[in-house]
Amino acid sequence: MIDFIFTNILISAVLSVIAPSEKQKEIRHFNSLPQKEQREIKETEKRKRIEFDTKSNVNLIKNCFEDPIFCFEYKPLINRIKENIKNEVFATEFNNSFNSSFKNVKFGCFCRESFDPDIYHVCPIEKSQLDLACQKRQKCLFEQNQTWINSNLKCDSEFVNYLEKFKKGKYIDYDKFDNESIELYNSQKLTSLINIKREITK
Repeated sequence: MIDFIFTNILISAVLSVIAPSEKQKEIRHFNSLPQKEQREIKETEKRKRIEFDTKSNVNLIKNCFEDPIFCFEYKPLINRIKENIKNEVFATEFNNSFNSSFKNVKFGCFCRESFDPDIYHVCPIEKSQLDLACQKRQKCLFEQNQTWINSNLKCDSEFVNYLEKFKKGKYIDYDKFDNESIELYNSQKLTSLINIKREITK
């Protein structure tokens, strides 16, 4: 009996190598595609999942803050969140998720809740438009007696306007994802987060 079971397991293993399942074929085909095509397929699958979640009113906050750049551009998701924000529990979860997401975007010396100009031997502000924008925001926050998370319209508007000029005509190269692309990605993420909060709370 044991020999029979062992033989069946062995045959199944050999057959899976010789005749891969449809799922294995799909995985192999996907892995053989260029990175750009793989990313496009993943984005399409993500959009379908989020479209379904949005219609069924589930995972709204999770879907938004997993990818704030996508969230701000996908208006049905923003509209659904706006419809639910009147609920106190939902509003608390939204604010906690926003605060956590905003805190987690860290770049250079000044793009962080507790900035430290000495965090690097040579502070990136000397070469980084994003770090320069964050330095100006930190100065505005100090003058307005605001914090990195709980800002006001003046400091947020100046910050977003500066970043919009910096981002103009540029795109994120996900294949290289070099320093410039990382800087641009973080710029878009911070801008999207601020715009999401503005849109939801206005």
